[in-house]
Amino acid sequence: MESPLIHTLRQAAALKRKWERAEEPSFLGWITMLDPAVAEIEVGWGYDGLIIDTEHSTFDVTALRTTLMAFRGTDCVPIVRVGANDIYLLKRALDAGAGGVLIPLIQDADDARAAVNNCRYTPQGSRGVAPLRASNYMRDVEAYLDEANRSVIVIAQIECVAAYENLDAILEVDGIDCFLVGQVDLSASMGHMWDPGHPKVAKTVEDIIRRCRQANRPVAVAAGTNIDELKHWLDVGANVLSSGGDLGFMLGGFYAFKARLEQAGLHLG
Repeated sequence: MESPLIHTLRQAAALKRKWERAEEPSFLGWITMLDPAVAEIEVGWGYDGLIIDTEHSTFDVTALRTTLMAFRGTDCVPIVRVGANDIYLLKRALDAGAGGVLIPLIQDADDARAAVNNCRYTPQGSRGVAPLRASNYMRDVEAYLDEANRSVIVIAQIECVAAYENLDAILEVDGIDCFLVGQVDLSASMGHMWDPGHPKVAKTVEDIIRRCRQANRPVAVAAGTNIDELKHWLDVGANVLSSGGDLGFMLGGFYAFKARLEQAGLHLG
């Protein structure tokens, strides 16, 4: 019987193949809340994968491990956004059982090569060999080590002017499985804080998508939940969309409820 954690690794490999084919859009959601029950709910929503955001939330290694347990035995791939392109943070996420990692603030080809190196075992990289939970607490360590290099997903986040300027060189780096455009940080880097819809930002995002696709590299956009926006990015050429997550859906549900109350002449507080 296949270990649930080896199943996670094989689902990650299958997701990479889906991205490479680019025959249908792929959706990733977000987890920002530490309650594993929230993750357990989201896992059943049908996303190809969920990004556990340890960059902008308060996850420690214990909370991360507990949240990863919600994915056990499911087809939803857990992807951890680490706080930096740091070998310790990447090793911690992968050893805890992540099927992939999202690495922020990749700025040039050296950053991209370092990311791949940090996520791959020798001879492709220098990841330390102690995949505790990832290998079902060493019960399936041989199977894990055999699968990991070709299965673990590595996503590079393109979210600053430097990355845009160095994009051609970044795209030449082998081992990056997808490039995710972070619109909000990109807009800030371009001098348009919190305005990803600014025409100059939008044109830059479109150019990044087109160049990734011309290089036959999977490309994702961190988008909202507006359907017209999502269709636009798919039309431009994105084949992966990171859209929706626990906090946004909670707030959206609350605001919708509040609006219905006010329409009925009722008010909170």
